[in-house]
Amino acid sequence: MEVLQDIDRELAWFLLERVENKQYTWTYSEVADALSERLGRTINAHFHLSRPLGTVLLLCFDLDLPLISAVVRHGGTNRQTIGHGFYELACEVKPQYKTMDSFQAWQQELALVRACKDWSPLRNYLTRASSN
Repeated sequence: MEVLQDIDRELAWFLLERVENKQYTWTYSEVADALSERLGRTINAHFHLSRPLGTVLLLCFDLDLPLISAVVRHGGTNRQTIGHGFYELACEVKPQYKTMDSFQAWQQELALVRACKDWSPLRNYLTRASSN
């Protein structure tokens, strides 16, 4: 697994805490604001989140967990709008998503996130990564 940067770790912790509290949808702006506060620097929702979201998605895949980054979506009136990057990367790690449109793939992955009862592999990994 790749070495996590501070933004990757904080993003993973943030999403893990939210999912464990059954909070399953967050906008890019909400995540950027939370990370800005946690890291003490400005995180731009449009430019600073795609790489960390991809890193967290791959980490979850490597840990045999649902792709937790599915909980992050675009804001606005259509609360079902997801990022293009999520679909592309999800299709790389889960080829079955190539037979679905991006919305269907996202819905399926979000259902897996909601159904997951044991996020301890991610928690344990982050705890170890934080202590190094």
